[in-house]
Amino acid sequence: MFILLALIMTASCTVREPVAQLPPPGTYRPEDPVGEDSEARQVPPGTATTLTAALVTAGAFCVQIRSNADGRAVRCRNRDAYDPWVAQFLLDRDDRLAWAWIPKPSPPVYAEWDRTGGFDAADCLTRLAVASLGALWPDAAERIGTEIQQYGGDLHDLAERGQSIEGAFTRAWRDDHADYTMSSADGLIVAGRDAVVDRWPSDSGHYGGRMSDAVGDLQESGYECFYPPQVVCRREFNEFRVSLRGDRIVTADFDINGGETLADTFPRGLTFLAPDVRSEVGARIEDARLARTDFLGVVAGTVLTVDAAPVPPVGGSVPIAVRIGSPLIGTFPI
Repeated sequence: MFILLALIMTASCTVREPVAQLPPPGTYRPEDPVGEDSEARQVPPGTATTLTAALVTAGAFCVQIRSNADGRAVRCRNRDAYDPWVAQFLLDRDDRLAWAWIPKPSPPVYAEWDRTGGFDAADCLTRLAVASLGALWPDAAERIGTEIQQYGGDLHDLAERGQSIEGAFTRAWRDDHADYTMSSADGLIVAGRDAVVDRWPSDSGHYGGRMSDAVGDLQESGYECFYPPQVVCRREFNEFRVSLRGDRIVTADFDINGGETLADTFPRGLTFLAPDVRSEVGARIEDARLARTDFLGVVAGTVLTVDAAPVPPVGGSVPIAVRIGSPLIGTFPI
């Protein structure tokens, strides 16, 4: 009886490993925090450069996407549109890593399965995490790699036994630097133990217009828009998608079909953007469309992503996918 009671007490007192999570909805409050700056800037020296240097070497474009009085948000995306892995970092006002997210990578669009033997998300994520976090915390690098690989092995074992690998299959651990969670849904999330950012940078006023102001022009251009509450507008062969903070547009995603121009897609112009950035952003999109090339960079202080489809063997029109702006870190779409 005594042994049984002791076992029960031991089990009840077992400390569960902490779980680092995506930010809850209240992280981005409607009211404006102090010192918001949504102009994209070069990755600052210090912690941010340490985290991103190896990712840049691996092919990523990294940039400080926004900041406020409490912290800075940095985002990296691979320049290869067919292998667009992402990493996000949040630094506090004292240049400490407060939070990081490396979403679960997807197989490259044109992966050669017969040559590579398949795509291993755990291996890819291990390389990215060890390269970035290991540069900042060298003493944690080996364990970070080991834990992610163990997670990948456990996931593989479940699949081999025919068990579900959907949902919240996670592995959590902690060290002197951070709490970590590896998830089948979200990839690797890291919460720094000594750094806190109360108000995460969230503005997009430098480049983003208000959706309520843009709806009329979109409707006049033939789009079906029902805002609020929908954030997707459609017309034949076109779709326009936004992410919002309140009424302010944070990201705008759309395709330009082969044979069409930007003016064909938006006859009334880019009125969903702030007036000061419209002409430069629009011109750069048209340059990429005409050249049939990808673009990932900063135009008029605004992050612009243009992913062009492969050029057909006999030439012809090439559709392009466009994103203007950077998402709030820790939120979808990534």
